[in-house]
Amino acid sequence: MNFRKAFIAALITFIFVNLLFLGSRPVLTADETRYGSIAAQMVESGNWMSLRMSGFHFYEKPPLVYWMMALAIEIFGHNAFAIRLPAALCGGLAALAMGIAARRGAIIAGTSRNDSNTLGALVSIASITMLLPAVGATSAILDAPIAGFVIATGAALFVAATHQPGKNRMGWLVIAGIMMGFAFMTKGLLALVFPAMMIAPWLLWERRWRDLFVLPWIPLFVGALVVLPWAIAVTQTEPGFWYRFIIHEHFQRFAGTGTNQQRESWALYLLVVPLGCIPWIVAAPISVRWWPSLARTQSGIRFAICAVIGPLLFLSSSRGKLPTYSLPIFPPIAWLIVSGLLAGFKSQITGTRSRGAFIPAAVLIMLGAGSMSLAIAGDWSAELLGRVWLESPQIHAVILGAALVLWGIGDWVSQRCAPGPHRVMCMGLSPVAILASLGLLFPDAIVNDLTNSGPTLMSQRDIIRSASTLMCDQRLAHACAWFLPRSDFLIVASPREFVNGLSIPQDDARIIASADFAVVLADARSRGSVVIAAETSAVDGLMATTGISAPTQRTDFRGWALVQFSPSTR
Repeated sequence: MNFRKAFIAALITFIFVNLLFLGSRPVLTADETRYGSIAAQMVESGNWMSLRMSGFHFYEKPPLVYWMMALAIEIFGHNAFAIRLPAALCGGLAALAMGIAARRGAIIAGTSRNDSNTLGALVSIASITMLLPAVGATSAILDAPIAGFVIATGAALFVAATHQPGKNRMGWLVIAGIMMGFAFMTKGLLALVFPAMMIAPWLLWERRWRDLFVLPWIPLFVGALVVLPWAIAVTQTEPGFWYRFIIHEHFQRFAGTGTNQQRESWALYLLVVPLGCIPWIVAAPISVRWWPSLARTQSGIRFAICAVIGPLLFLSSSRGKLPTYSLPIFPPIAWLIVSGLLAGFKSQITGTRSRGAFIPAAVLIMLGAGSMSLAIAGDWSAELLGRVWLESPQIHAVILGAALVLWGIGDWVSQRCAPGPHRVMCMGLSPVAILASLGLLFPDAIVNDLTNSGPTLMSQRDIIRSASTLMCDQRLAHACAWFLPRSDFLIVASPREFVNGLSIPQDDARIIASADFAVVLADARSRGSVVIAAETSAVDGLMATTGISAPTQRTDFRGWALVQFSPSTR
C-alpha cells in the first residue's frame, strides 16, 4: 500500500474526528466550565502567571494548558471550540507520536521504509478512532493534553534508544525532554512517571542495563530547562503553590486521601480500556493471537506491550481514578492491534475473512435506516425522539442514521478489501462519520440542566447579573463564571476545590459555612437583592436553615434551582 494514501487518510481522520465539529457540543458543567473560566479570566486580567479560578487562588495544576486555552480564546473568541482546541491537538500529538514509534519499530525489525511508514499512519488512524480517545480529544479537560505529552515523551525515548549514539539519538532525546517539560507544565510529576513506566520495563526486557541509567539524563536536563523559568516565577508570585500542588495533587490524590475524588476499584480500567477501544476491540481476537510471536521477534512490539502494561499497573494502584486517566494506554494498544491484524492478514489465518464478517455492516446499515425512518415518520415518533434531543430531534435522527449507514458501508467495503494494509485503513475510516458527529448528537434531553447548565443560565442571565449578591455552589459557580460571565459570587453548600487549604484571607472570606448562612444572607439583603444558584438538593438544605424568610421567587430546573431574595426593608 502507498504511504501517501495512508498519510492522507490519517490527516483526514484527525480533521474530521478531532476538529470538524469540535465546538458543536455545549460546554458542560463542571469540568469544562471550570477550566474554560480559568483561561478566560487569564485573558480578561492579562495576568498569565498567577492562575485564578473566579478570583480564587488556583494551585491544582500548572498553567500550560490554560495558556493554550487562553491563546485560543484570544484567536477564536470565548467559545467551546477555543477551550477544546488544546485537547484536540494533543490527541493528534499522541496518535502522531505513537505512529512515529511504530514506524521506527518496523524499520529496526527489517520492514521496508514504505511499509514502515504505512504502519505508522495506520497506527495513528487507529489511535484517533478509538472511542475514549475520540471523546477525550473533544473535551476541555487536561487528560488528553497530558496523554499527548507523555506519549510523545515515551515515543521519543524509544526512537532515541533505537539509534546509535550520535546526532539522531541526541535530537530525539532533546525532543523527549521538551515533551517531558510540557507534560510537567500540564500535570506535574506524571511527566516522569508515565514515560518511566513505559521505557524502563522495555529496557529491562531488552537487557539494556546501561541505558536504563544513562538514557534519562538528557531528557531530564532539557525538561528542567523548559520548566525552570515558570518554576522560578511561580515561586516568587505564588509561594503557596508548591505545597498544594505536590502534596495534595500528587501524593494525596494517588493515595485517595484528602481529595474530592471518588475512590474506585483497582479493576476499573479492566472495564474502561476494552470499552474505550470500541470499535477496534472487535479486531482484538484476531490480533491478540499474534502478539506473542511478534514480541519474540520485534523490539517495537515489546515496547508497545510495556507502554500498555506499565501505565495500566500504575493507574490501577492509585485510589483516585477517572476513565480519562487511561488515555495514554490507547495509542500503544492501537499499535498492537494494527500490527497483529497485519500479521494475521499476511498469514491468511482462518477467520481472517468469513461470511459472518459482513454481519456488523448489515446491522449498522439497518440501525441507520431505522433512525432515518423515525425522522420521517411524523408526529408519532416526535415524542420518542424528543426524549433524546430537545431541539430539532428529527434532524438529529437523520444525522445519526446517516452516520451509522456510512459506518456500515465503510465496514462492508473494508471486508471486501484484500487482507492487508488497505483493509486496515478502511476499517479505521469506517467509523469516522459517527465519531465526528458525536458532538452534534449530544443527547441534551437526557442530560439534566445541572450538567448542561448553559441554556438555563442564559435564560436567567438578567436576573443573575442584576443581583447585588450572587451565591453559588461549586458547580454553578463555574458555570456562572464561564457563561455569564460573573465571578464575584460567594460559595455556599459545597465549596470543594475552592478550598485550597492555605488559609488565604480573600479566598476564605468568600466561602460561607452553613452555620453562617442566615447571618450572611440577612446582611446581603440589607445591601440589595440576592440570588442563589445551586444544585436542587443544596438549595433545599439552605432554605431549611433556621432564621431565613421565604424567598421572593424560586425557579426549579432539572437538577438545579434559582432563588431570588428582594432587598430587606429596615
